[in-house]
Amino acid sequence: MRGWIAFKLRRMALLLIGSAILGTLLLTLVFCLPVSPVRRHVLASVGDMIPAEGVRAEENTLQSYLQRERETYTDVIMVQNAMERVEGKNAYEHAMWAYHYDLEEEVWAPEESLRALSEGKDTETMYLHTYARYWHGYLVYLKPLLEVLDWSQVTALGVLFQVILMAALAVCSLRRGKAAVAAAAAAGFLFMKPLLVLISLDMSVCWIITLAALLVMVSRHEELEQRRIYPELFLLIGILVAYFDFLTYPVVTLGFPLCAYFLMQKGGSLKERLEKLLAYSASWGIGYAGMWGMKWLIADLTLHTGTIRDAAWSIIGRTEAIGGRSRMNGGWYVISLNLQEYQWGYYAALGAAVVFLAAALLAALKKGLALRRVLTELCVYFLIFCIPFLWIVVVQHHSALHARFTFRILAVAALAVITFGISLLQAVFTGKCKKT
Repeated sequence: MRGWIAFKLRRMALLLIGSAILGTLLLTLVFCLPVSPVRRHVLASVGDMIPAEGVRAEENTLQSYLQRERETYTDVIMVQNAMERVEGKNAYEHAMWAYHYDLEEEVWAPEESLRALSEGKDTETMYLHTYARYWHGYLVYLKPLLEVLDWSQVTALGVLFQVILMAALAVCSLRRGKAAVAAAAAAGFLFMKPLLVLISLDMSVCWIITLAALLVMVSRHEELEQRRIYPELFLLIGILVAYFDFLTYPVVTLGFPLCAYFLMQKGGSLKERLEKLLAYSASWGIGYAGMWGMKWLIADLTLHTGTIRDAAWSIIGRTEAIGGRSRMNGGWYVISLNLQEYQWGYYAALGAAVVFLAAALLAALKKGLALRRVLTELCVYFLIFCIPFLWIVVVQHHSALHARFTFRILAVAALAVITFGISLLQAVFTGKCKKT
């Protein structure tokens, strides 16, 4: 076992290093593209991207809802990073530093800054900022798209791509006899304010990675399990999130695949299932934290950016207890802030999920499902249920500051409840209650 673990760690290290090298190369290449078409397409669609204040009226229509609630702050930073070309800086420096201009020196105002640029504001009167601690891997696809499309067209293409992925997951799940995975994922997605995810450049990143991971798992589950390469898959998921995501709701890319795995992989003792839960979560964590660390290391070693020091202070700031509270007291407070992002309809849906779980549990016990098996499943899904709350407690400052979008990690808790119920019903309808 010790030799197998050492072998896995070596493979993971190679995957991590290879991913960092490839990611750096791709970012450098996209900054070799001409910037004038990108700038033209971005500035021409500022009115669509950032609606005038009068448009954000409190009207009870779908359009006004999307305009009011859409997260444009980070979307604007993304397109700013895509369209800037700083004189005297080469492609590699742009890839590592991620330059953009802003009206403000300390507190960034990206929306106002982009609107000013569209109105002819001279960048010489603005402040040049860098964002070196992130990979900004989204630029690998965003910059080429903005070469030929404006913001509205890129957004429409993103919506289409997500719909295709969801349809592919549904079809593949049905064909493979794993329809429960697609049904559970769809139910979990409802707790993420799905319309806002679909139309956002930033909010859609983690959801796209999650869908891609679920599609691979459903189509190749038996092969992945037989070859024992699930740790590498979870490592790769963590790497992709660190590379493409803007620190939005990364835990979803862990929680959803974990629920899908245990829904597909039946049997096994509590010890075996907990070992897999721990191993796959650790693999994701190694990929996620390791890929972040590789960016800081590469940037510091090659350009002396000071990114490691900056990242260290950022981690301290993002994870500090909120408002002078104790760690746990602050955690409960920030959890409540994130829960406030849900309206009453979501609580009704969660109540329905709990009722569904209770009915499934009652049906399974009546059919003779062994109490040991119920408790085994309960332990697994309860630990997955706790993941988003643990994340909020640890990263509470960030989760408080950005509750507007970090609340989506709570979808993992809702999904754990739903998936637990589905797993019990599967045991009932497949006649495996008394066998397990």
